[in-house]
Amino acid sequence: MDNKPRRLLIFDLDETLVHASEVPLAHPCDFEVAPYLLYQRPFARELIDFAAERFDLAVWSSSSAAYVAAVVEQLFAGVPLQFAWSVERCVQRIDTRSNSYVYIKDLRKVQKFGYALDRITIIDDSPEKIARQPRCHLAVAPFTGAPDDVALLALWQALELATAPGSR
Repeated sequence: MDNKPRRLLIFDLDETLVHASEVPLAHPCDFEVAPYLLYQRPFARELIDFAAERFDLAVWSSSSAAYVAAVVEQLFAGVPLQFAWSVERCVQRIDTRSNSYVYIKDLRKVQKFGYALDRITIIDDSPEKIARQPRCHLAVAPFTGAPDDVALLALWQALELATAPGSR
C-alpha cells in the first residue's frame, strides 16, 4: 500500500478547461457567467472525475474571485477542492516582452496545505504563469472553443501513466 500523500493537481480555468467569450461561437455555449458565454472543453468533466479519484484537486485562475466561484460551481459540481483561488493569489509582474502584466502562480503558496513542491502539478495553458516552478507544470494547448478539441485526452493519458503502479 502506498503511504505517500496524494499529489495535488491544480487546474487553470480559462483556455485550459473552458473558453469564455462575449461573442457567441458557431455552436451553443455550455453555460453563462455574465457577461461571458462559456464553452467547456471536450472531456473536461470526464478528466475532472478521473483526476478526483487519484489526486487532491484545486483550481487557480488569474480571473476574478466571482468568476472563478461561478465557473467552479458549474464545472466542478460535487467534486471536493482543496481551494479555488483567483487573481488575488497571483503575483503581478511586468512582462518585458509584451510590456503588459502577467499573473504568476507561485506554487510555494500552496505548501501551507502540506504539499511539497514535488507533489504538486498545475495544468495550465500559459507557461509564463508558472515560470517560478516550471517542473511542476503540465502544459496544455490553449482552448479556443472548438467542439472537436481532443487535447484533454492526451493529458488524461499522461495522468493515467503518472498514477500507474510503480510510477513515482
